[in-house]
Amino acid sequence: MVQNAQMATSGSRQPAPSSGPVSARPVVPDDDVFLLALFAESRPELALLPEPARQQLIELQFRAQRAQYRSDAPDAVDWLLELDRDGTVQPVGRCYLLQADDQHRLLDLTIATEFRGHGLGTAVLGRLCSMAGAARVPLRLSVWQDNAGAIRLYQRLGFRAEPADGEPTGYLGLRWAAGGA
Repeated sequence: MVQNAQMATSGSRQPAPSSGPVSARPVVPDDDVFLLALFAESRPELALLPEPARQQLIELQFRAQRAQYRSDAPDAVDWLLELDRDGTVQPVGRCYLLQADDQHRLLDLTIATEFRGHGLGTAVLGRLCSMAGAARVPLRLSVWQDNAGAIRLYQRLGFRAEPADGEPTGYLGLRWAAGGA
């Protein structure tokens, strides 16, 4: 099993959201092919578009999302989630996390379709909650209001709805805090 207790990145002292067989490392440019494919599979509504328009739109949206995250949260770290299976490490998702003094903010957590339903997301979220609890700050996130599966997962882990102040239309703000506070 790969276990990353502490990872240093350019100017970052943030621990990796690693848990069990899932490890995390900062994203590098060579990861873009995987991240683009992960982004594409998480947008099934675009499957109806004809090629090459579909691929162009996916690439445009992928670059726009990355630029927005970097602009809105320049201190956040984009982690590549990896799974060790019998000595073979393969990418399985991403976790984009901002650890500020007053909160931890999960900007994006995506697990590849073939690895969903096996507890990987739960393990990563459990680690993120532990990290926020140790820092004595809440863990916040936004989720698309129609993403019932993700909302069930977050609620099962103790996340509670927050007032919609500042949330984009269509998104639900959720908050986790140690002890439910």
